[in-house]
Amino acid sequence: MINRLDTVFWAYFDEYIKKDSSCIFKKINNDLKEKINEIYDVTYYSLFQFQLWKNESLINIEPEKFSEISNYIISNYNELFIFTFQDKKIESKFKEIDETKKFFIKQVIEELVLNHILKTSFNSSDDINQNYYWNFASLCALTSKFEYDINFKNEKESKYYYSIVYPFLVTMLIIDVLKPSDMVDKIKKVFTRKNISEAYKRGRELTSEEKEWLEPTIQFLKNEDEFNAFILNFKKDNWEKIDVKQKFKIIHELSKITTIFLRDNLKNISVISEGDDVYEAIYTYLPLFLSSNKEQGKINIKTFEGPLKNVHSISPINQKDFNPIWTLKHSKKFKEFKKIKFRSEKLFDFIARVRYSTYYMEIINKTKRNNGVLGDCLISFKKVGIVQSMHFYNQNEEKFDFNYKNVRFKSINLDAKNFSKMLNKVDRFEEIADYNSQMSIMLKIISLAITIDPKAPKAFDYSWENLIKYYIIAFGPYKKSMMSFTNKDLELIEFKINKLLTQYKKLQQKDKVVDSIGVLYKLHHFK
Repeated sequence: MINRLDTVFWAYFDEYIKKDSSCIFKKINNDLKEKINEIYDVTYYSLFQFQLWKNESLINIEPEKFSEISNYIISNYNELFIFTFQDKKIESKFKEIDETKKFFIKQVIEELVLNHILKTSFNSSDDINQNYYWNFASLCALTSKFEYDINFKNEKESKYYYSIVYPFLVTMLIIDVLKPSDMVDKIKKVFTRKNISEAYKRGRELTSEEKEWLEPTIQFLKNEDEFNAFILNFKKDNWEKIDVKQKFKIIHELSKITTIFLRDNLKNISVISEGDDVYEAIYTYLPLFLSSNKEQGKINIKTFEGPLKNVHSISPINQKDFNPIWTLKHSKKFKEFKKIKFRSEKLFDFIARVRYSTYYMEIINKTKRNNGVLGDCLISFKKVGIVQSMHFYNQNEEKFDFNYKNVRFKSINLDAKNFSKMLNKVDRFEEIADYNSQMSIMLKIISLAITIDPKAPKAFDYSWENLIKYYIIAFGPYKKSMMSFTNKDLELIEFKINKLLTQYKKLQQKDKVVDSIGVLYKLHHFK
């Protein structure tokens, strides 16, 4: 959702604005907030498309580039908006962009957004986050932002194609390069003759050029001994002995097979070639996911033979509204907040797990397109959680059919108005039966987070009360000069949920709330 109006970002908005900034920022109202929210999100996504357009990684955003970036965004605003939100229900505040609107958008981008992103969203490759869930979520976010290349459109078919880096990133996700101990097993489950044959049957016909390019890979697959020897490169002991560049090269070889699954939206699968262009486009991100402790985040710059250095890259995850560092800094100002008992490292971990679980579902949706083989593989890896517990999919032999609407991170919107609704009394299951209510969204997201990863309940002491508390601290409303929620508010929400848990046992139509209160009911009785 675009209209998050009570986040930490807005609590400190006046501090982001320079004293000599445009007068458009002097009077803040909800309409202006909504416009800035939209421009910020579009700009964030656009920076990744800008990298594809320039065929170079952004290791910094020099002020001299501000104008070039803003002009790029304005020239492609409609397309960038569509791909930023990927939701037909969300309408832009700038449907028809005249000169006045262009000037406004340009001011917001250059005077506010780019400066804010530059100060808050660049990571150094020598400071790698050690949280698995955050890193996997980051890989999902990077894959999504580089999914399509909006800079090249088939005008005849009015179609956009996957970017040249997308097959590589999808391959990293599918085999989960962040868990080397599981990679070989996942490769054997995904890249089977049966799956590849299925993808061939359900995809577009390859051109003669593509067949010729793919022929060595096909022959390689047919030779089981050779393929099994290749897979051994991904065995944990072997994997940890090689550097980032070598890891890139063997993943790239595997991604040639991935193109078979994705070819319906690849203009030509041979475009990934031998990986030089792919490497140049994403080399700054490789240390985040592939670096060993020995390398200390260093990577060959631009080319395989480039100088070995540490690099900076823009975070794949836009943390504008939900940044735990800002949340903690802000909350410590209020005495009331000190009454809420929690641990900062648990807050970081909770946010990472929520990002991980919701982004995992979004990647499933993306890979279920076309032939759907890769999406089914991702579902099978988490079948207990998202099929048997959450019932998001129904299993039909080895395939999975969509059953429920997926829970999306973008659905979280605990503004003051929405939060106050969560405190109101309601009749039985009326509130969680409303799919769009923030109570329903909260319970579904928490349920997803603790079912998609079996370790999650233990991490929060098997306490649904703790999970509710961390959710509200992470995503709850924040104002600059006051606490928007208190410990008593948390207790009231816990009371409401406790009442639902008591009533759930007698509920006849449990299937309607199985993905929300049903999961918490099991956790409640596990203790």
